[in-house]
Amino acid sequence: MLFEIYDLVLLLQKSLTLWTNTSYWALKMKNKLYLIILLSLILNYEAVSKVDTIPLSRNSIYLEIVGIGGYGSLNYERIVFKTNWFKFGLRAGLSTYNISDYTSKFNPDIIIPLSVNGLYGNNHKLEFGIGQTISNIVQANPSNWKTERLTNIHANFTIGYRYQKKQGGVIFRCSYTPIIELYKHFRHWGGISIGYAF
Repeated sequence: MLFEIYDLVLLLQKSLTLWTNTSYWALKMKNKLYLIILLSLILNYEAVSKVDTIPLSRNSIYLEIVGIGGYGSLNYERIVFKTNWFKFGLRAGLSTYNISDYTSKFNPDIIIPLSVNGLYGNNHKLEFGIGQTISNIVQANPSNWKTERLTNIHANFTIGYRYQKKQGGVIFRCSYTPIIELYKHFRHWGGISIGYAF
């Protein structure tokens, strides 16, 4: 960039030398013109370099109402790969459905949504992802009526809209998030999220 500025200044100097004679007035005007051009190039270069150096916020935390975590989940996402318009991230969350089991003891159901997400766009993004939701549910054993945990894995998909600035701040998501329960039963589902990127 500096070589381009230097070449431009030399070209202007040669053209101004041909255009003016060496009188005092012409020399004074030529120096002012050089100064104006040089200042405008430097300011333009600084403005462009500041735009390019905005750091990408790679971490985000958000609360999703409904979505791939069941009826609601708290999620963390980390961007692991980026280009100008595409970002690739990993997401993990935590959710619960029942806090106590059928005997009224504290024994929460645990739901863990995991996914790989792609984001396309600048501030307004198309979001798409695929993953698994692990559920660990408390139930009664039919043979002895004691509490036991049943763990299942379900497939999840995400396609939707996300508003998130590159440098971070508030996140808003609205997605269609179908779930294939036990990899057998397709369920239409959706989610809305709000959170913060940093």
